[in-house]
Amino acid sequence: MKNKLRSEVEKLTDMLIQHKDANKDLYMEMFDTESALKFKTIITDHIIPLVKETSNIIGRAGCSLNYYSNELAMIRDPKKRIFIQILFYPYGHSKVTLGVNAPFLQFAYSPVKENIKITRKLSIKSDEARFKVDELEIDEFAEEKIYNYMLEFLRDVIKYNT
Repeated sequence: MKNKLRSEVEKLTDMLIQHKDANKDLYMEMFDTESALKFKTIITDHIIPLVKETSNIIGRAGCSLNYYSNELAMIRDPKKRIFIQILFYPYGHSKVTLGVNAPFLQFAYSPVKENIKITRKLSIKSDEARFKVDELEIDEFAEEKIYNYMLEFLRDVIKYNT
């Protein structure tokens, strides 16, 4: 990084730190709760392996799945969610050209509400909004439900895009 750019970024960072220090009550630091750790474990132990195995199977048809998650991050702002977004790439669309317009299924855990919000988008058109599928308590979120949400998403996204 160029020295001038680095210097300017450091000044901006100092401004952010001063603002944060002046508003400590607004930026309460929150460490992972038992529920947050449980959700992160679900992502690591169940959802990611499911995405990889499913992608291998649908790869026979020229489609693929990928995922994006922040499960490894320490969420320091209680308003931020821990999430995993499963992206579907239909046959004929590459990951490079489709980018953020890919159909997706997202599981997002809110530390404040202690619930999981499930949303999805079926179209590869960028103007279609996501919609909420369900909202569950962390204790209701079981492996069987994950499989059902994934299967329903795949059925709908394949019907919608073929």
